[in-house]
Amino acid sequence: MKTLEYDFVIIGTGPAGLSAALTAAKSKKKVLILEREGSLGGVCVNTGTFPSKTLREAVLSLTGHLTRKVFSEDSPCLFAEAEISMDKLKQRLQHVRLQEHAIIEGQLHRNGVELIRGNAGFVGPKTIRVTRLNSEEVLINGKFIIIATGSRPRTPPEIPFDHEIIVDSISILNMKTIPRSMLILGGGVIGSEYATIFAALGVKVTLFDTGSHLLKFLDHEIIDYLKKNFPRGNVDYINNCGKFVIEKEKGKALLKLDSGLEFTADTLFFALGREANTALLDIDKAGIVCNEWSYIKVNDLYQTSAPDIYAVGDVVGWPSLAATSITQGRLAALNALQKRAEGFPHLFPVGIYTIPEISYVGITEEEALARGYKIVVGRCTYEELPRGQISGECEGLLKMIVHRDTREILGVHILGAAATEIIHIALLALFHNAKIDLFIDNIFNYPTYSEALRIAALSASDQIEAGIGRGKI
Repeated sequence: MKTLEYDFVIIGTGPAGLSAALTAAKSKKKVLILEREGSLGGVCVNTGTFPSKTLREAVLSLTGHLTRKVFSEDSPCLFAEAEISMDKLKQRLQHVRLQEHAIIEGQLHRNGVELIRGNAGFVGPKTIRVTRLNSEEVLINGKFIIIATGSRPRTPPEIPFDHEIIVDSISILNMKTIPRSMLILGGGVIGSEYATIFAALGVKVTLFDTGSHLLKFLDHEIIDYLKKNFPRGNVDYINNCGKFVIEKEKGKALLKLDSGLEFTADTLFFALGREANTALLDIDKAGIVCNEWSYIKVNDLYQTSAPDIYAVGDVVGWPSLAATSITQGRLAALNALQKRAEGFPHLFPVGIYTIPEISYVGITEEEALARGYKIVVGRCTYEELPRGQISGECEGLLKMIVHRDTREILGVHILGAAATEIIHIALLALFHNAKIDLFIDNIFNYPTYSEALRIAALSASDQIEAGIGRGKI
């Protein structure tokens, strides 16, 4: 069996693995990247971030959702809704996938990163056996190894998945037709995003949450705004749903709750949790330790329990975002190269692509009060924002958490158009411990969505001047 030698071996071509590979390659190291699937990009490009966000944009365009408020609720859509089909949507998804595959291939080629497709498994601390797609086996030694194999949807054996009526986050993209009704189990990011996407398509969605709050880590006021502005009013939200049983009956999905309530729909989407892709790696042979959920344990430098082996991205668990995975991959490679011995940034934005979209950075109002901070809350609703009126995107809120005494910005939370773009301005402000005067004293283009930051800052300043505030005195 042939043995190949490399400075860096990266397992996985998702955002984390690609970032690690390109970082090492730019340092003139000999780099190999391994991909189990035939398609590059991992979950992000093929079944996760790219498809769900592409589906969202396609739905917004095809349904005329963005133009509905500009003219009237009764105005014709840009396209007749009869033209919208899963085939049309899947064609768009595939087009975007293929484009991104070509981009990744180009990046690897330009940077001299070698690629082998096949199944990888450890046979020792620094040796990996790869079974290529043509069944040929090869041994690979790496001075440094970075695991970036991502995660997959949790599919408990008691759930009767057939990937047509009962689907997960992979098979939901392969449905043959758009259902008239859908049950979604899971009040996290994936469940919430797909609930609003299909609601915008006209699907009657019932969203079940095992917890007490939808997207429980978000500011509660932002979530209240989201629930009030679910697309077309097509989402019914049920929290604390308790234990359940899922069955198929007469070509439909049937959900039975412990409370005795029963729900039926054309499709049921199970979106309760994900699992790390570690089962096929034989990582015990490398001395790598996982936690009880199969996520790989790492330190602040993304080193595993095995010397010179790192792990990044979804395979290590929280925060499991494409954006954070890119940074983790870069930091792991730099730390291995001993160019920068540092950990992950403590401050980063989170984007959630519901309709309307949500983004935040910093702490919530609830967290500020729990910490005993004296705060004021500046707000700008999109209804009072000139750009919101002009574009018809009036469903939104920008909320700014401000320390009453120091005027320092503690957190910014946005629901509405361009939320995931505006938040980067707030990120830089929080990174530099900025006060609200940064936004009050500077000029914003008019009319823009970003101007909401200035209006919210002025709102907070007015409350401070009036002696209004919350928290311990």
